[in-house]
Amino acid sequence: MGTFGEKKMKVHFLGIGGIGMSGVAGLAKALGFEVTGSEEKPLYPPSSLLLKDLDIPIFKATKENITLINPDLIVVGNAIKRDHPEVLEALSLNLPLFSFPQFIRQYLLPNKKPIVVAGTHGKTTTSALLSFLLYTLGEDPSFLVGGILKQNQRNFQLGKGRWFVLEGDEYPSAFFEPIPKFFHYHPYALILTSLEYDHIDVYKSWEDLKEAFRKLVLLVPKEGVIIYCYDDPNLKNLIQEVSPSCKIISYGQSPGADYRLLDYELSFNPKGFLSLGHFQTPSEEKFTLLLPLPGFYNLLNTLSLISLLEFLGFSIEKVLPQFLNFKGIKRRQEIISLTSNTLIVDDFAHHPTAVKLTLQELKAAYKPQKTILFFEPRTNSSKRRFFQEDYEKSLLLADDIFIKPPPGLSAIPEEERIDLEELKGTLRQAGKKSMIIENLERLRENFPKIEKKTLIVFMSSASMEKEIEEVRNIVVKNENF
Repeated sequence: MGTFGEKKMKVHFLGIGGIGMSGVAGLAKALGFEVTGSEEKPLYPPSSLLLKDLDIPIFKATKENITLINPDLIVVGNAIKRDHPEVLEALSLNLPLFSFPQFIRQYLLPNKKPIVVAGTHGKTTTSALLSFLLYTLGEDPSFLVGGILKQNQRNFQLGKGRWFVLEGDEYPSAFFEPIPKFFHYHPYALILTSLEYDHIDVYKSWEDLKEAFRKLVLLVPKEGVIIYCYDDPNLKNLIQEVSPSCKIISYGQSPGADYRLLDYELSFNPKGFLSLGHFQTPSEEKFTLLLPLPGFYNLLNTLSLISLLEFLGFSIEKVLPQFLNFKGIKRRQEIISLTSNTLIVDDFAHHPTAVKLTLQELKAAYKPQKTILFFEPRTNSSKRRFFQEDYEKSLLLADDIFIKPPPGLSAIPEEERIDLEELKGTLRQAGKKSMIIENLERLRENFPKIEKKTLIVFMSSASMEKEIEEVRNIVVKNENF
């Protein structure tokens, strides 16, 4: 596939450090391409670890790379701008530029049936879990998701089976192709987990974002299926407005959903989180499921998958035992450390709703006497004032809140920028201990002594590796005294 006759095709990835780009680079290598990449900034986990394991050469971004590498085609990440030195050099040499979803469509999706998981929240967990289930059911799927599965330490796989599971991102594909990534995938099956206003740096109105999802829904063929969360009024309205011609299946807690979560219980033990869900099928048959992930939202994720797998011809009885073998995803409610009275969790949550739900369900499972949160509003949407009040409400679920200023905040116009000092002050007025931590020294000076059962959560769309390690050291010292 990645050859010209006997010669290997060379593909070069600009902005290879993104989790999606690193996964596509891995898929390209599995296809037989000779793969290289470049980055302007230092790499951070988990992409840095994945790329090292894949043994893909990575260069500091300079225009000379193009002549040195002499690639046959170039895949451009969506964070790369037109004035990037390697882009300018590639254009001068008339080298073909691809966005990564375009590369997937052209080189990976032929002869495959795409299953796309889209929505504001839960995409990574749902698509990763689906990939795992299809594998355990003997389907040998291909997949690309936005997190590293602990099962194989990868966020991708090139399988021989017919299914290709893709996390459907609504963000633009590339500077030269400003359409949502998920438009490239033309799903046979589409799971919609949720729909809220997000990516406000790209979608200037709520209506613009909804229009992207309307168009996505219409890409599903008549013989395909759309599975959506019935509890989400935005999704419910969307499906009613568009009225797709394919099969429609709903899931949720609300009466009226085809597949229902009737009730659930959350718990925690030394092996980790455990959620017990009681469900009902469209024919009113009842079943229970044990899931090694916390929260009702994760149970709803599993319900979307059960409904899809039934549509694809798998029996519930065959599917249910597989869930307990799932080892989870890095940076998605990932347990970093567990001691006699402290649990440290790393999570990707950044949208105010995700922050609220994740904290709420982690606390319900672990039942701490105190909750400490480290929060970094790092995404382009998180950095904006639009979500200021929502963050003020969501962060109230923690007792002590340490706010890490994200890089690039000053580049956003002041009137549009989230005000971290105001956020800190509002939390303090509500009786919370709140502080901005610009460096590790400030963290060390102000971290509280652990005297009771404590939940410590790190939330950022990027790695907070240094802060996590510092807190782990503090906790260990604290428990040794």
